[in-house]
Amino acid sequence: MERLIELAKEIKDEKLREKVIEFIKNPKATHPEVKDTGVSLEEAPASINWHHRYEGGLIEHTVAVTKLALKMADVFEEVYGVKVNRDYIIAGSLLHDIMKPYNYIKTEEGFDHYDLFNLDHLTLAVAELYKREFPLEVIKIVASHHGEFSPTRPQSIEAYIVHYADETDSKINDVAVRVCQARSKDLGIDEQEIYKAINPLKVYEVRSKEGKNKVIEFLKNLLNLD
Repeated sequence: MERLIELAKEIKDEKLREKVIEFIKNPKATHPEVKDTGVSLEEAPASINWHHRYEGGLIEHTVAVTKLALKMADVFEEVYGVKVNRDYIIAGSLLHDIMKPYNYIKTEEGFDHYDLFNLDHLTLAVAELYKREFPLEVIKIVASHHGEFSPTRPQSIEAYIVHYADETDSKINDVAVRVCQARSKDLGIDEQEIYKAINPLKVYEVRSKEGKNKVIEFLKNLLNLD
């Protein structure tokens, strides 16, 4: 949470900065019929079946997307001479998945989808951003962060940057998660045991540089497996 707040503090517009920080500190749906599933922003995964599918994965993903988007903004400004609105990029990145905890429940095995379904996280986020009177450009960035699969397509440089930052981090982490899933089966363990000990990207780094057998050996040593 501290990492999210620190990134939000980089927003220069005082009113927007205060709105983003307040939303992060109080990421609650204001509609009375939206069920609070009891999953906090701090502990939530970013997905159940795909990328960042472990406790704390949502914040990790959000930090990565925000930092990636800002680096992309640097390149666009340097190479093309355009002026990118960094306040909108930070706000959109930090808030793009903020309502995901409303889609999950915590179980004895970890996390699962909330079976009564509160609406998808993107719909909830857009509704809450409207309710909290965020700038329309920020709402558009969040609404379009799934690219062509969004209810509205990206319509600005900032929106495209956030979309591709989100997609990049999601895709790479998802590949790493698949490697961890496969190796957990080889080792006869729950894949979550790997995530508790190490980030999946570190496992994928070993896989890409040294191969499958080295990953198995690496995980055995890391987890003290015979």
